[in-house]
Amino acid sequence: MAFGIRSGTTAGRGWQIAACCLALATCDGRSTLAAAAPAESMTGEPNRSSQATDSSAIASRPGRPAGTGSPGTSSKAAASGTTSRFDIDEYRVEGAENLPQIEVESAVYPYLGPGRTSDDVEKARAALEKAYHDKGLQTVGVSVPQQDAQRGFVVLKVVENKVGRLRVKGSRYFDLAEIKRRAPSVKEGALPNLQAVTNDIVALNRWPDRRVTPALRAGVTPGTVDVDLNVEDTYPLHGSVELNNRQSPSTTPLRLSASLRYDNLWQLGHSMTVSYQVAPQNPKDATVVSASYLARTDYDWLNILVYGLKSDSSVATVGGSNVVGPGQVIGFRDVITLPTRGELFHTLSLGADYKDFQQTLSLADGSFDSPVKYVPLVAAYSATWQGDGRLTQLNAAVTTGLRGAGSSPEQFDVKRYKATGSFAHLRGDLSHTQELPGGLQLFGKLQGQLADQPLVSSEQFSLGGQDTVRGYLESEVLGDYGVAGTLELRSPNLAPYWEQTLENPTGAPVKFNVFDEWRFFAFADAGHAKIHNPLEEQQQRFDLASYGVGTRVKTLRYLNGIVFVGIPVTSQQVTVARSPLVSFRIWGEF
Repeated sequence: MAFGIRSGTTAGRGWQIAACCLALATCDGRSTLAAAAPAESMTGEPNRSSQATDSSAIASRPGRPAGTGSPGTSSKAAASGTTSRFDIDEYRVEGAENLPQIEVESAVYPYLGPGRTSDDVEKARAALEKAYHDKGLQTVGVSVPQQDAQRGFVVLKVVENKVGRLRVKGSRYFDLAEIKRRAPSVKEGALPNLQAVTNDIVALNRWPDRRVTPALRAGVTPGTVDVDLNVEDTYPLHGSVELNNRQSPSTTPLRLSASLRYDNLWQLGHSMTVSYQVAPQNPKDATVVSASYLARTDYDWLNILVYGLKSDSSVATVGGSNVVGPGQVIGFRDVITLPTRGELFHTLSLGADYKDFQQTLSLADGSFDSPVKYVPLVAAYSATWQGDGRLTQLNAAVTTGLRGAGSSPEQFDVKRYKATGSFAHLRGDLSHTQELPGGLQLFGKLQGQLADQPLVSSEQFSLGGQDTVRGYLESEVLGDYGVAGTLELRSPNLAPYWEQTLENPTGAPVKFNVFDEWRFFAFADAGHAKIHNPLEEQQQRFDLASYGVGTRVKTLRYLNGIVFVGIPVTSQQVTVARSPLVSFRIWGEF
C-alpha cells in the first residue's frame, strides 16, 4: 500500500505506506538525502506520484547499519559548512499495513513545510517509528532511502518484519502443536504485537507444570523474525497424603486423606482430581469420596469445573441424640479469569449445586428421617494482591436457594425450624500476610457469614477447628450468621541456620539443608455466631476465643507439618475452658 500527505492538507489525504523491522536491524533506519540542484517544482503536477514511486528515486544507501546515520546534505553544502534547506510539500510513506492512516498523518504532519532540513526528516522518521512502537509493534522500523531532497517530497520506507518461523523447544509432556495454537500472536506470517504476545504467554503459563518463555531473533528469511517458545515443564501428575486430628464432636480423633490429580488430560490441559477421606479408627465417623474435572476452553479466560462428593458420617450433636448424615453433592462452576490489573489477580465463578442429605435422627424411643434436597445457585469472587513483602487475599460468595427445586417447605421445616429452600447468604474472608523487619511475619484473617433466615446445617457458618478458632473441635458450633478473626505472629525462617556443607570428592562442596522452611508462631483467635428463630431453650448465641503457640515446617521438598496447642477461653458443647488441645497436620505432596 502507498500513500502520501502534502503540506497544507488535512487528515485523510492520499499516502504511501511500507514496512521495515528496525528493532531487529534488518533494514536501514536513517539514510542520506541528496540535496541536489533545485529541480523544477512538481507540486500539483499530475505525474508527481509516479515519479516518487520510481525505483530509481528510492535507493537504499548500501553498507549502512540499521538505525544509524542521519539524513545528509550535498557535497557542496558540506564543503561550505552550511545546512542545506529545502521545502517538504509531501511525505510519501511506503509499505505500512498495520497503522491507521490518521496515526501516520499525525506522526509526520508537523515536519512539513518550507525551509526544512535533514533533521526534520529524521524527526519525521523517528515519530512514525515511535507511533508503531507505541502500538506494541516493536519489530517495525522506518528508514529514509537515499533520494533527492529538492523534489518537494520525501519518501519514508516502513518495514514490518513478520514471523518467518515459529518453533517450540524443550517441551516433554505438552503437545507442541497445541502450544503453537495457543500463541496466535506469533504464528508464522503474523506481525508480533508486544501486548498480544504478553497476553498469550500469560495464558500459556496459567497451566500448572509448564513455563513458556519467548525468544525473538532475526529470521533466516530476510525481512522476517524467527520465534522460539522455550518450554520448561514437569510431569503433570500430583498427589498428596495427609494425617491429622481434625476431630468433630463425638467422633474418633484421626482423619486420613489422599488425593491424586492429573493436569494435562487429552493434551488439552484438562485436570481430573480424585480424593478419599476416612476416619481410620472408625470409618463410620467419616468417609468421604470426591472427584472433580476441570475443562479448559478455547477462551483463555474461561474454564469449566464439574465435581461430585459422597459422604457417609455419624456425628452426635446433642446429648445422646445421634445425627446420621449421609449425603451427596454434585455441581458445576464457570470459572472466569478477570483481567489482571497491576498487582491484582482475580477470578469470578458462577454455577449451581444439587445437594441431597439423607439425615436420620436417632432417639432413645426410636428414630425418624429428615432428608432434604435443594439446588443452590452460587456466585463467587476471589482476588489476590501480591507485592513486595505482602500478600492480601479476598474471597466472597453469594449463595441462594432456587425456589421450587428440591424438597417441600415441610421437609425443610423438619430439617430446621422455619428453614426454606429459598434461602440466601453471603460468606467471605479477607486475609493479609505482611513481612516485618528481622524476618518476622504478621498474619491476620477475618471471615464471616450473613443470612436473613434460618439455614439447614449444611449452609450454616461453623466455628471451631484449625480454620476458624483453634483449641476447639472442628465445627463445634453452627450459626446462621457470624464472624471469626485470627491474628498470628510468625518467627523468622529458621531453616538457613540448619544448612550444612558436605564434602564432595569429585568437586566443590555441596550445601545441604534438611529443612526448606521452619517457623514458630503465636496466635489469638475469636469467633461469634448466632442463629435465627431459636427453639425454646435452644442456645442462640455462641462465643469462642483461644490463644496458643505452634510450629510449621517444610522438609525435603515434599513433607510438611503443623503442630500447635490451643487454649480455649470459653466453654462450649464439648470443649472446656482452659483445657489445652493439641492439634496437628502431617502431609506429603508431589
